[in-house]
Amino acid sequence: MSTRGATKEAILSTSLNLFNKYGFDQVTINQICNEINVTKTAFYYHFKSKDELISELFSFDNMISNDDLLDILSVTDFADQAMKAMEILVKHMVRLGVEMTKENYRIHLRNEIPPLDKSKSSLLGSIIPTLIQRAKDAGQIQNPASAEDLLDSMCNIANGVILNWAIMGGSFDVLEETRKRFGILLVVK
Repeated sequence: MSTRGATKEAILSTSLNLFNKYGFDQVTINQICNEINVTKTAFYYHFKSKDELISELFSFDNMISNDDLLDILSVTDFADQAMKAMEILVKHMVRLGVEMTKENYRIHLRNEIPPLDKSKSSLLGSIIPTLIQRAKDAGQIQNPASAEDLLDSMCNIANGVILNWAIMGGSFDVLEETRKRFGILLVVK
């Protein structure tokens, strides 16, 4: 890994630790830089702001592990594969905890960008719609809407459930609730 890559990873890791320990608003860029002994120039080489850093922490890049892929592929039912793929996105969105999820939504609200953005993820952009269409063709999904419309609805449901989970302080099983809502939408057989 290059020094720049190592620095970026160090900044991300250190920032996350500091945010979790002191809270997002209480941590400064100077604190992050001092903690890992890098210059502010090095920080700004990778991130324009703390908000951009949060967006990177929640990015979909390299989020699917081999275990996640095996989990999706272990199921032969296309509808279940589509739901498992969406669950990976939900799991990824909430993996950093309630407070960081709130910050992520705050940033997305301010920038008017949906947290689950099809243009930023091949999983959302092409894989899940293909799985939904295959499930529809196999009669596993009864909702007559197009695969694209169903995916858009799944993204809206996931965003709503995740946001509610964050507002409620993580007081319910977000994956279970999301799966339940997906099943209702898709009218799964």
